[in-house]
Amino acid sequence: MDLVPDKLDRARAICGELPIVVHGVELSIGSALHWNAGYLDMLERFQAIWPFHWHSEHLTYQTIPGDDQKPLSIGVPLPLPGTAEVVHLVGARAAAIRRRYGVPFLLENPAHFLTGLVYEPEIGDEVGLMAAITEHGHCGQLLDLHNLYCNAVNHGFDAFAAIDRIALGKVIEIHVAGGRREDGYWMDTHDGCVPTPVWELLEYTLPRCPNIAGIVFELLNYYTTKMTVDAIAGELTRAGEIWRRNGHPSGTMQE
Repeated sequence: MDLVPDKLDRARAICGELPIVVHGVELSIGSALHWNAGYLDMLERFQAIWPFHWHSEHLTYQTIPGDDQKPLSIGVPLPLPGTAEVVHLVGARAAAIRRRYGVPFLLENPAHFLTGLVYEPEIGDEVGLMAAITEHGHCGQLLDLHNLYCNAVNHGFDAFAAIDRIALGKVIEIHVAGGRREDGYWMDTHDGCVPTPVWELLEYTLPRCPNIAGIVFELLNYYTTKMTVDAIAGELTRAGEIWRRNGHPSGTMQE
């Protein structure tokens, strides 16, 4: 993996002196034998050129050992089982990442579509797994409210009750996004406006996060032409209004 110079130069020209954060999707931090060391090397080169305030990754795995024991991509990020082995593996990796870059490292709660995941009694569920890993790894959480909403709809739990159990003091960044129903599931597609229940979750959650530093509205680039400029501006404006109502400085982040 490497940086793309022309895209990097364009991003720096557009952003100027604005503070930035990094959000990764290729680390595969939960893979048992191999994570993506190439991503970490690239991130180190990026940090030397353009320092970031914090960075984050998804609490998933995306590779398995191939026939030659080299990492084989499985094409889609998958959730981790809730075991002590996973807590120690990912926690140790998160702590190492924090030491390597010297800035906060956050893990994002993923959307997933698998029922019957294994959770050891002392961990309980996906909320307990995130809490155990962030505690063991001395890292923060990126709370993706649309992912939480997806899982609540698809797996039949109360998203607000889940919020009440999350260690919100560890939440540094919140994501909101749009999605759609497809093949009987609510999908995390990042393809449009934020659903009303996710806005309601944001209103409920934000005042309970004492260390929150930003909100991100996620929209995949190939859907930007399907939304009007006014629609995109409206989502950012609504996020900004909620942010300011809770006593935070002006401004939101956009991905």
